[in-house]
Amino acid sequence: MRWLGWLLLVFCSAWAHSDEPALLTRIGAQMEPYAVVRAEFTQTRQMAALKRPLVTRGQLVYSRRDGVLWQIEQPVKTSYVLGEDRIVEISGDGVRRERAARDVPGLAQVGRVFRAMLGANTVALREYFDASARGDLTHWEIDLKPRQAALSQFMAGMHLAGGHFVESIRMEETGGDSTLIQLRHSQVANAPSAAELLLFGGDAAARTGAPVRP
Repeated sequence: MRWLGWLLLVFCSAWAHSDEPALLTRIGAQMEPYAVVRAEFTQTRQMAALKRPLVTRGQLVYSRRDGVLWQIEQPVKTSYVLGEDRIVEISGDGVRRERAARDVPGLAQVGRVFRAMLGANTVALREYFDASARGDLTHWEIDLKPRQAALSQFMAGMHLAGGHFVESIRMEETGGDSTLIQLRHSQVANAPSAAELLLFGGDAAARTGAPVRP
């Protein structure tokens, strides 16, 4: 799950320390009004220990009210919900495994940071990255360097590119491994779908540990 934490922190970094604070603030303001954002993702992870990259595909859903839903569809169907006070893993057969946020503080903080991103809460985000930006609102690029020692131990840097939405994220690790996440077909909505609400846990039956069948 460490890569998921990186992904969500990356989205937040648009408001971190920067040589171009005005542009970063405008990028944030451009995404702030969206209640729900959906995007298809392809994650390609290159590891020195493996000859072939690891490729994962699925869909990311952000809901301002419900949290973050990361739906892996290939190669193994699994979903993760990062909420304000809970972290939920949902297996391919629908079984939910839920833990309190205090039991997994790292993932819980990731969810809070992502919420702060769409809320343009700069105070909560400045501790993570130094950033430099270039371009304009139709095509921008952001280079990131971790500010915290804990991040610097395994992360060398990140590069983001996008327009109205984030379109690609490249993460370089200190050991030479790298991850590229490409986001396509981003769409906005006023509310999650009925199937997404079930995964988020909006239906009481979905909280009992019984299989969820969207």
